[in-house]
Amino acid sequence: MQTRSYFAALALVLGAATSAPVAAAQGVGPAPVAGDAGSIFGAPLVVNGVRVPDIEIQRFLIYGAGRLQVEMQRVALIIEDELARRAQGAALKEIDGQNAARLDAAAEAAIAAREKDKPYATAEERVVALRDEREAQKALLYQTEEVVAAYRKLYDQQLSLVREQVALPEEEFTNEYQKTIDDFVKSYPTLNAEAEVARAFRNLDWYRENLRQTLLFDRVFFPDDPANWPETTVEAVRADSGDAMIQDAFDSYKMRREYAEKTGEPLSKEDPIYTQMMRQIVRDACFATVGYKTAFDGLPPDLILTGDKDGDGLPELVVGTTDMWAKVAPTLAETEIREAKEWFATTIATRDALRAAGEGILLTRDEEQQAVRDLKKTMEGTYFTIDILATQEYLFPSAESFQEYWCLLESFKRFKKSELARQENGDIAKVLRDHLDRANKVMGLGQVDVDVLLVSAFDIPNFKWKDDGWNWAEQRAKQLKQQLEDQQRRHAADPAAEKDPAVYWDELIAEASEYWDPPSPEGQGKRGSDVSMKNKGRFGLRYRNDLVGFVGETRYREWVTGFSLTDFVFFDQAEGTIAGPFKGPQGWYITRVKRRTPPSRPLNLAEPKHIELLTDDWTRVAFNAFGVQSTKGAKIEGL
Repeated sequence: MQTRSYFAALALVLGAATSAPVAAAQGVGPAPVAGDAGSIFGAPLVVNGVRVPDIEIQRFLIYGAGRLQVEMQRVALIIEDELARRAQGAALKEIDGQNAARLDAAAEAAIAAREKDKPYATAEERVVALRDEREAQKALLYQTEEVVAAYRKLYDQQLSLVREQVALPEEEFTNEYQKTIDDFVKSYPTLNAEAEVARAFRNLDWYRENLRQTLLFDRVFFPDDPANWPETTVEAVRADSGDAMIQDAFDSYKMRREYAEKTGEPLSKEDPIYTQMMRQIVRDACFATVGYKTAFDGLPPDLILTGDKDGDGLPELVVGTTDMWAKVAPTLAETEIREAKEWFATTIATRDALRAAGEGILLTRDEEQQAVRDLKKTMEGTYFTIDILATQEYLFPSAESFQEYWCLLESFKRFKKSELARQENGDIAKVLRDHLDRANKVMGLGQVDVDVLLVSAFDIPNFKWKDDGWNWAEQRAKQLKQQLEDQQRRHAADPAAEKDPAVYWDELIAEASEYWDPPSPEGQGKRGSDVSMKNKGRFGLRYRNDLVGFVGETRYREWVTGFSLTDFVFFDQAEGTIAGPFKGPQGWYITRVKRRTPPSRPLNLAEPKHIELLTDDWTRVAFNAFGVQSTKGAKIEGL
C-alpha cells in the first residue's frame, strides 16, 4: 500500500468521511480574521449586487473541510438511539414485572364481571378477551403519573447502566491509537505520521475523535461474540445480505476464540475490511430510520444538520453552524476560503444567467428535490450513494455542493434541450456532430504523453501550505519557463554547444518538479506498484480521464474555475512544445506534450448508448463554458 493511501485506507476502515484531495487545499492555516469591510473573510463577497453572507461561506466550508465532523454527529445520534432503545426495553420490562400481578387481577376482574351477563362460548374466546383486556388496562395504567414517574426513573437508571456497559476503556483507546501510529512509523520511518494523518483526517485531533467513536460504535453494535449482537445489528445485516454474513461472523469468532485458547494469546480482531463492510451496513440501515436534514433540504443558515429519530418533526439532533465553525475554523487555510468564495461566485452567476435565460428554465425548489430523488433512484441496488458520487467520483467538497451543482446542470439541460434535438434530416444535433471529434478523443480512448512540471505552493510531503506559497510558486515557475526559453534559443543558435532541449527539459523536471511519490512500505529502493506514481510529473501515455487525477484536477475545480489544464494539454497544446506557466490546484504548472495517439475505439452513432455518452460529454463541456461566460458577465466584488 502506498503511503498516500495509508491513512486514507484507515479512514475507510474506520468508516470516516475521508478528507478532500490535496488539490482542495486541505492545509492547516490560520482562522479567518476580521476584515475592514464587515466580513470575517476580508472583503465581503458580492455577486450581482447581492451580498453572500459570511455564515453561508462558513457553512460551505463546514460541509467540505469539516465533513468528518458533520459525519461524526450523524453517527453519534445512531449510537445514542441504540443505547436509548436498550434502556427503554429494560425499563419497560421491569415496569411490566412490577405491575404484572396488578394487571392480571384487574383484567380477570373485568372479564369475570362480563361473564355474569354473558358467559364466553369457549375457553379460547375467554383467553383472547382476557389478553385484550389486560392490554387495555396496561395502556391506562401506563399513562398514570405514578407509572410514568417510575418508568422515567428506571429509564434513567438503565441508560446509565447501558453507558457503563459499553464505555470505552481509555487503555483500549490508547493501545489502538498507539498501535496504528507505531505500525505506520515502522513501515514509513522517513515520513511524518502527523502529516499523513492530516492527509486523511485533516488533523491528529480529528483522527483521535474518529477512532474513539469507531471503537465505541463497535462495542455497541459489534461485540466480539455475534451471539451478543443487538437486534439492530442482526436485522440490518440480515436485510442486506441474508444469514450468510451472520454465519460467517459466528464461524470467524469460533476460529479466533479457539486459536486464542490454544495459544494463550488475546482474542484477535475480525478482519478490518469485513468489519468495515458490516459497520457500513448497520450505519446505512440506522441512517435510513432517521430524518436527517442539511442545507440542501432547506435548513436555515444557522443550522448545519438536524436529525429526527421518531418522525414527529421535532429533531433530537440539532447542530448549529456557530458551534461547528469553532471546530473547523482553526484548521482552514486561506486558499480554502478563496476557493469557497469562487464557488459562490460561479454558482450564483450561473443561476442568475439561467434565470435570465427565460421563464421555466431554472428548476424550482420542488423540481430540485425531485431531480435529486431521480438521481438517487438511478443508484438503487448499487454501491453508490449521493455522498460517494459527490466526494469520491466527482471529488466535490460535499454532497451539499454537488447537489446544488447537479440541479444547475439539470436546469442547463432544460435550457439546451432544443439544441440537442435531432436535425430534420435525422442526423444527430449539430452541436453533437461538431463535438464528435473531441468526444472521440476521450471516449474513443485517445491518449497523450505529457510531462507536467509542478512548482507547488503546497508542501506536499508535509501536507501544509508554504509561506507565501502562491507568490513564490508563480515567480519560480516564470523563472523556470524563462530558463527553458533561453536554452532553446541558445540551442537553436549553436546546436553543437548546447544540450538538446528535450534533454534539458528532462533534467529540469527531475530537479524542479514537485509532484511527490511517497516511499513504499518495503523500504527505500523497493517500490510497490507504480501504477499511480506521478514520477515528478512524467506521466507517460494517459487517457484524458486518467490524466485528470494525475495532474491533480477534479470535476469540481474544473466547474468552479472554468479552466482545465488537463484539457489544454490533451486537446490543444501542440506536440513537442512547452507551455505555461498555468495556475492550477496546487501551484503553477509548465507542460510539455511529447506525442498523442488517435482514438482506438471511436464512438458508434448507431448505438444509442454511444449517443448518450456523446450528449453527456457535450453537456459537461458546454455547461462549464456557460459557467465561465456567466461569471465573466457578472458583477463580482470581494474575490
